[in-house]
Amino acid sequence: MKPVIGINGDVRGEPEPIVRLKLNYVDAVRRAGGVPVVLPSQSPEDAPALLERLDGVILTGGNDIDTRGAGVPLHPKAELMDPRRQAFDLALAKALLERPLPGLGICLGMQMLAFAAGAPLHQHLPDAGYASLLDHRAPHEVAIDAASRLREAIGASRASVVSHHHQAVANVPAPFRAVASAPDGVIEAFELPGKRFLVGVQWHPERSPDAPETRALFEALVAAARDGMRR
Repeated sequence: MKPVIGINGDVRGEPEPIVRLKLNYVDAVRRAGGVPVVLPSQSPEDAPALLERLDGVILTGGNDIDTRGAGVPLHPKAELMDPRRQAFDLALAKALLERPLPGLGICLGMQMLAFAAGAPLHQHLPDAGYASLLDHRAPHEVAIDAASRLREAIGASRASVVSHHHQAVANVPAPFRAVASAPDGVIEAFELPGKRFLVGVQWHPERSPDAPETRALFEALVAAARDGMRR
């Protein structure tokens, strides 16, 4: 059987909100050998039960996290995600951290994993000292730690990535460790040490579907999910 990979959707539109997900996420999972299932924002209390029915999870990109619930004022440049999505995504991230399920956080998804673990965010990179060296809303290179699951998965120590963000993880929360960085020092990926595949990347691999690094990353997630099915 193919592993079932849950992919959280975005929430847009009023007065009749819709669930929205770019099909490149779905296509990436299908090409990697998994069965993609779109997860609409729903009751946060249902997140743990939902994970019991999945073999792996992708936390997708989107707008910014509202940090005020954690006692952190908003930056004026923040473009907030729908509060219904934030409530569900945060519950999903917290439940994922507590279970031995394979997961991949992409851009906002990486930030949500960090936020769920209590880590701070850079809410606007130009105001955090990253204004002059690199445009994080454009493709750029990242350097990847040789001793990492990410390096093992994509088979390269450097990669050219498609990036589109103005926020980033400020400090890697325990028990994650940083495994990739941009030339200006911004944390571009982290992962759990050990055998479990739980990786966050600040870039958008789904936007470069033909890149070998992209295919390898989604294949690594699906392979980890398949291994979990056999146990």
